[in-house]
Amino acid sequence: MKARNSYSFITTPARSSSSSTFIASTSTNKNPDVIVIGSGMGGLCAANILRHVHKKTVLVLESHYLPGGCAHTFPIKGYEFESGPTILLGCSKPPLNPLRQVLDICGLNVDWISYSSWGVLGDGDEQWDLELGRDASNRPKFDSIIEERSHSPSLAKTEFAQLLEKTLPLIVPATEIPAMALRADSKVLFTLLAKHTKSLFKLLQLPDAGTGPFDPYMNGPIHTVTDPWLRSWLDGLAFSLSGLEAARTPASAMSYVLWDLHRDNGSLDYPKGGMKSLVNALVSGLGDDEIRLKSTVASIDIVGNRACGVTLKNGEKLESNEGVICNAPLWCLRDLLKPAESDSGNGGVKTLLDEIRSVNMTRSYLHLHVGLDAEGIDQSKLKPHYTVWEKGMVGDSEHVCSELNMIAVSNVCNFDDSLGVPEGKIMMHAYACGNEEYGIWEDLSKEEYEALKKERAETLWSAIEKVVPDARERCEVEMIGSPLTHERFLRRPRGTYGAEVESLFQDGSTPIDGLVLCGDGIFPGIGLPSVALSGVSAANSFVGVWKQLQNY
Repeated sequence: MKARNSYSFITTPARSSSSSTFIASTSTNKNPDVIVIGSGMGGLCAANILRHVHKKTVLVLESHYLPGGCAHTFPIKGYEFESGPTILLGCSKPPLNPLRQVLDICGLNVDWISYSSWGVLGDGDEQWDLELGRDASNRPKFDSIIEERSHSPSLAKTEFAQLLEKTLPLIVPATEIPAMALRADSKVLFTLLAKHTKSLFKLLQLPDAGTGPFDPYMNGPIHTVTDPWLRSWLDGLAFSLSGLEAARTPASAMSYVLWDLHRDNGSLDYPKGGMKSLVNALVSGLGDDEIRLKSTVASIDIVGNRACGVTLKNGEKLESNEGVICNAPLWCLRDLLKPAESDSGNGGVKTLLDEIRSVNMTRSYLHLHVGLDAEGIDQSKLKPHYTVWEKGMVGDSEHVCSELNMIAVSNVCNFDDSLGVPEGKIMMHAYACGNEEYGIWEDLSKEEYEALKKERAETLWSAIEKVVPDARERCEVEMIGSPLTHERFLRRPRGTYGAEVESLFQDGSTPIDGLVLCGDGIFPGIGLPSVALSGVSAANSFVGVWKQLQNY
């Protein structure tokens, strides 16, 4: 399959589909203008842009009993554990990422906590802190880490400096073009020409208009990184973003992260009150009758190659005036698209399903959530986040992205005392970052499943014990999540982290009129800012270009 490109006027012919522009309905019925399937961040952002900016009526349908998708928070024995992401960039200071842009344009408030370092723990006694930003001589603080860790520090620092310079043009979309300028069709050309001409021409000069992988910046011809330590670090950083090594991660995302981490006053961000406060802010932007939980969509209703509504699992049919935005994982469409056999006008369904067959999944996750007695723990000596390499980062036969090697440990109680935690307790979350195979979890008995969870979680316990050595003795709550947990509670087929970059849909348009996609299967892929961008683009596709230009 040839991926469909957001900048299709550059790389591919535009496909004829009336799903690219929607004319506001004059109907006086009570059907929503747009139905949004899924309350993940992409879906919530799309719904809020439709409602607040384009003045459309919306209905968000969520199968789970909690909103937020992979970013939802769940309560257990007085603790409010976060199911997914806890590390964010570009939320507290300009240039703001698409997620923060949505909050601002819709008048939704979230308080942000900024911090400038996280801990890195290797095998044995290896321990260091990654300091963000630049020093007094305007060099990246990361240079001092390179000097300590690389066997060829002079080479590594030179290659890193050149990498930052060579990738600087790739941050144009993130720093110069607001999310509201984009849309999920080739008519994005008109919005960019109208308001962002200079930035558009910068994009035109980039390989693949900035939508390709990072490989040319790792392995040539644009730039080559040869230092083993630096390559491993870049792979680890990329793996936390995309579940793939650096060469296969979207170049735009990788370049933005490198720039944002190592610019002057570089920092990471966290929503005060936890990810729950972020989800709640987006939900608060919708009316009580505009989001329904525990409402599982069984099918997207297609009539004459147009998405006209949905049918719920309980048989209830819901119609929309203008169309449907699907925030469910791409692979779910194999079950959601069920055209009537007698309807000969559904050629778009077959085309879309054929395209989805070419989309490859990344691996899954393994999670360990624990609630600990905090007596005697000095949080001032700990970090809010750690990256742990259980088998080593470089210098052995294990690749940094190999199974159960890279573990993330979140300790957000370190800087936020407003989280849902009992008095005198802390919670920690360790997870294997997209490096857990789904296949080993299939076809197990209940006893085999529980035994495998305990066995596989030992690596996660080991990572937590590098931070709090007596964590098991302090433990009051233990929750182990497997790829099957991901599949069941996060509605992720085979527990996948998301789509591999080589097979991402490059925009959310489809050959079905009135059906637009958003989420981590759409360029730029995995990550909260990325899915927010795809949600905004999907929402903008439901108005004409002129109205879009008027609305931002």
